[in-house]
Amino acid sequence: MASKRTRIVGIVVGALLALAILGFSVTKDRRNRVTVQTQKAARADLVSTVTASGEVKPKRFVNVSANVSGRITHLYVVEGQTVKKGTVLARIDSTRFEAGTRQSEAGLQAARAELNRAQADLEVTKLAHERNKRMHAEKLISDQVMDQTEAELKMKEAQVDAQRRRIAQMAAVVDSDQDDLSKTTVTATMDGVITSLAKEEGEVVIGAQSFQPTVIMTVADLSIMEAELLVDETDIRNVKLGQEAEVRVDALEGVKLKGEVTEIGSSAIARGAAAGTQTTTTANQAKDFKVVVTLKDPPPTLRPGLNASADITTDRRSQVLAVPIQAVVVRQIDKEGKVVDPTPPQAGEPEDPNAQANRGKLEEKEGVFVVAKEQATFKPVKTGIMGATDIEVADGLAEGDEIVTGSYKTLRTLKNDARIKVEDKTKGKGGRS
Repeated sequence: MASKRTRIVGIVVGALLALAILGFSVTKDRRNRVTVQTQKAARADLVSTVTASGEVKPKRFVNVSANVSGRITHLYVVEGQTVKKGTVLARIDSTRFEAGTRQSEAGLQAARAELNRAQADLEVTKLAHERNKRMHAEKLISDQVMDQTEAELKMKEAQVDAQRRRIAQMAAVVDSDQDDLSKTTVTATMDGVITSLAKEEGEVVIGAQSFQPTVIMTVADLSIMEAELLVDETDIRNVKLGQEAEVRVDALEGVKLKGEVTEIGSSAIARGAAAGTQTTTTANQAKDFKVVVTLKDPPPTLRPGLNASADITTDRRSQVLAVPIQAVVVRQIDKEGKVVDPTPPQAGEPEDPNAQANRGKLEEKEGVFVVAKEQATFKPVKTGIMGATDIEVADGLAEGDEIVTGSYKTLRTLKNDARIKVEDKTKGKGGRS
């Protein structure tokens, strides 16, 4: 009886011990598993965009400057006024130019009077020369007198010719003075709107003869507007002429304007410098490129100088196999084709420089972790265009394959063939159902 009870107790104890060992093993296995988020690869429509910011500008505008220096005596327009080509915009003090014109015109008249006198002298000399020729033929005057008469005739002819040249010179001076006088009247060279009025009546301006003429106002054609953007140097290779763009203007909340890329700058601009300026840059300094987007049907409320941002559509794909961007990671592959798992150093311990150098020689490949039988295996893939949250997988993955999508921290250190447990099937889907 006692031995039977002992056997029963032994069996119970053994069973409890086996259950304890099994429970410990299960608990240990669960603890050793990496908690991840997963999602199945599915097809989606992807749109690749480049985002840039800048400002709104009219496509055609003219900075109006005076052609001559002086004080503004009259301004005939106000900012926002519509003008036609040839409209008088302003007048510059013309007192000095009027006096100069009168002086040159008087000089021209005097030169013409002198020409008349010289021509009269020439006619008298010609008549005397004809008489002397007849008398010389009759042996009434000597050869010496005849030579003097011919020399005097040539001198009078030269005087007339010189006076005509002097008149031409004086006429050119009159034309120049009259041109300067006409330039004291500033007119519009194109139809448009006065978008900027930088000067007031009474201010002195510098004329166009100098290297830096004073800008009095700006006339712009507001019927054709464009957004002048600065695109990062890493994105400019994707931007092409004719691509569609969606432009948002800060001052027009909720308004989205359609546009098209019409210009792409060929020279880099130092980050923070204005477009078109030449600045000294360093090799490591960030650079941008100017891209112009011409707007379609700009609203009447759009004004030059407003801040704008744009999304330029660089590519568009329909129903391609896609996964969340963060699911694609980079792993190193050794010479035997095996995945080299990341081995971050322990806190406070420096990384072995030799190990770092050896890893630098290994091939790096993009890939995703495919889930099968509670295990995550790294699989290289070929990627395509990148959308807002997803990226195209052109090769290496099949539709419906379950992949690890998060967390980002977990993906950074996840090892190949790691045992995993899924946190929640409804999470980590990148916003797609």
